[in-house]
Formats: sequence, structure tokens, C-alpha cells
Amino acid sequence: MSAPAPHAAPVAAAETESSPERSARLTGQRVGGVFTVLYILAIIGVWIALLTPASVTLSLRIADLDPEGKTSSLALVAGVGAIFAMVANPVFGHFSDRCTSRWGRRRPFVVIGTLVGGASLFVIGTAPSIPVVLVGWCLTQIAMNAAMAALIAILPDRVPEERRGTVSGLMGMTNQVATVSGTFLIATTGTQGLGMFIVPAAIGLVLVVVFALYLKEVPRSKGEVPPRTWLDIPRSLWINPLRHRDFAWAFVSRFLVWTGKALLLTYKTYFLMDHLGYSSDRAASILSWAMLVLAIGVVLGSNVSGWLSDRLQRRKVFIAVASVLFGIGMGVIALSSTLTGFIAGIAVAGLGQGVYVGVDYALVVSVLPDSETEAAKGMGLFNIANALPQSVAPAIAPLFLAIGGGSNYAVLYVSAAGFALLGAVAVMFIKGAR
Repeated sequence: MSAPAPHAAPVAAAETESSPERSARLTGQRVGGVFTVLYILAIIGVWIALLTPASVTLSLRIADLDPEGKTSSLALVAGVGAIFAMVANPVFGHFSDRCTSRWGRRRPFVVIGTLVGGASLFVIGTAPSIPVVLVGWCLTQIAMNAAMAALIAILPDRVPEERRGTVSGLMGMTNQVATVSGTFLIATTGTQGLGMFIVPAAIGLVLVVVFALYLKEVPRSKGEVPPRTWLDIPRSLWINPLRHRDFAWAFVSRFLVWTGKALLLTYKTYFLMDHLGYSSDRAASILSWAMLVLAIGVVLGSNVSGWLSDRLQRRKVFIAVASVLFGIGMGVIALSSTLTGFIAGIAVAGLGQGVYVGVDYALVVSVLPDSETEAAKGMGLFNIANALPQSVAPAIAPLFLAIGGGSNYAVLYVSAAGFALLGAVAVMFIKGAR
């Protein structure tokens, strides 16, 4: 009998390691407090660069170039850009999964994507016409979503299971923090000129580069990944829902809850004007405070739920509770005839949204197909459940508003509550997570 191979035991041990454990062992990098802070700041940076124009400055630039047709021009630019965003996220996530750069799988996409996105925002800021703005915004969406796809994939790549709830909770608040930060930035840069585009992009790039310099990755050899073909692009847009039912149910849950959220955010201004009778100026003032209340609820709910889910090692119950809370918030708004009722509903909905986003990334990572080889593709496809409701909600809302003769906001928000509660039901069908 031949002697055992001298490396048999280490190999066997390596086969039992999770991907984050193997990555930490090979890089010598611990996923501790510094890593987490820099990681969350990098995500906030990309969101600041992308959401500041999406929520404020893009519409201002379009109004400067086309004051008469600004509404239709904004709809065109935002709508086409959203399509590019939905496609870019999983496609570039897939390319990141297959990347064999000596700089690692994620770093090249994170840094180059943010850099190209910043250059595209420069194009928008200097654009002489709406078609140039359209091209610039589509490039911005492609580049920033490429960066975000690679960034989000670092969660399953590097963060151990026992800390994913806490990190997911921090990730859940990044969108709201970036939106509020962008609002303050515009107050500083003004609403004219390049500054309102370049300053958010520069902040995003700095935060991304700092994290990229700190991040250590294990380069993959070409022999470790399948050969690339043109079929990789359509394949990156598909995960079989029958083979991966847990992932499909997680997607459906997020889609349903986010459709309810989109109905709230899209029609909140008209609710205040048409249902509660406020002027447009007064409605705008109220909404600034309402969105602050929403943001506080999201930040509080996401961090508490993420931390607590790690302690209890349970995810599904938080998603269910969050969906119910969000539904209750929508119900309060639907029944409200005063500003107090509206703000109270916003507060409850924000808390529910926070609890949801604080846990859902950790949940989906646990049911992600091929998490070691195609994490970015899976997370990119999951993020479509964020973007798609932004197109679906405006399309279906008139059906609810028309019930009973038109402008029936009570039915609209009861329907939003229904979508959220269906999201709670959907998550209960997930078998591969607690």
C-alpha cells in the first residue's frame, strides 16, 4: 500500500471551507470593522454618484435644455436608462464572476465602472441637447450598475454567514443615506453648472478607490473559469426558477414589496395635492420632511433587523414582519384624511422597508444558485426586482385610481398594502433558509 499523499489532509480541509473562509485564508484579510466600514462607504459612494442625478440634477439639466417638453423628455431619458440599468446589472455581474484579472474579480469593475460613470455624468453636464443627455445617462446607468453588481457580490464572496445580517442591515440603509446626502450636496453645489454632477461623482470615486486599495482578492486563473462565448450575455439574464425555486420566491417577494413601495413614492405628491388638498409648493415642503421620516425608519429598521437576524440566525420571519409593517403603513395612508395620518403611515412604512432591506440581501445570499462561481450574476438578477417595479407601478396605478370615478387614492394604497402582504406570503415558500 502506498503512503498517503503529504497534502491530503490540507486538501480535505480546504474542501470543507466556505468561499469567504477560503478568501480570507488566502488573502490574509479579516472581514472586520474596518473592512465593513469601507465596504459600506463604497456602496454609499456609488449610490451618491447615481441617485443624486436620478432624483434631482438630471431633471434640472433636462429642464434647462427643453423647458417646454421637459416632462416627456425626462420620461424618455429615465425610462430608457432604467432598461439599460436592469440589463447591465446581471450582465456585468456575470462578467465579474468570470474575470481573471490580476487585480481580482471585483476591483476592476468597481473602480472602472465608477470612473466611467463619472465621465458619463460629465457628458450630461456639458450636453448641448436631449439626445446627448440620453446617451450620457444610458452610459451612466451601465457603468454605475456594473460597479454596483461587483460591489454587492462581495457580500457572498467575503462576508461569513454569521455576519451577513449585520452587513446586510448596513447595506439596506445605503440607498436612503445616499439620497439624503445628495440633497445636501445640491444645496452646496447649486443647481447650475457641472458641479452638481461632478461633485457627487468625485465623492463616489474617492470612496470606491479607498475601499479598492484596502480590498485583497485572489486572482482566478483562466483554467478556473469556463471559456467565454457570446451566449454568456443571454445566459447572464436567466436563472431557471423551476430548478432554483428558493431564489425565485425571494425574487417574487422583493418584486411584490417593491411594487407597493413604488406606488407610494410615485404618487405621494399627487396624494397630498389631490386627496389632502395642499398646493404644489406646500406639498413639496411636506414631502421633504416626510422623506426624512421615511429615511429614519429605514436606517433604524435595517440596522436593528440585520443585527438581530444574525443573533437569532433567522431571516424569513423578519421579511414577513417587514412586509406586514409596510402593508400596515400603506393601510394607514389609505385611510388618512389628515397630514398626521399620512406622516404616521410613512413612518410605519419606512420602518417596514428598513426591516426588509436589513435582511433580504442576507436571505437571498443563502439561497443563491452557484454562489461561489456566479454570485454577482445572481445578485444582479435579484436587483432587477428593485428596478422593475419602477416601471410596473406607473402602468398599473391608473387602474386602481380609476375605481369609483377616478383619483381613488384609498384603493391605490390599499392595493399597495396588498402587494406587500403578498410579498410576505411569497417568502414563506422559501425552504432553504430559516
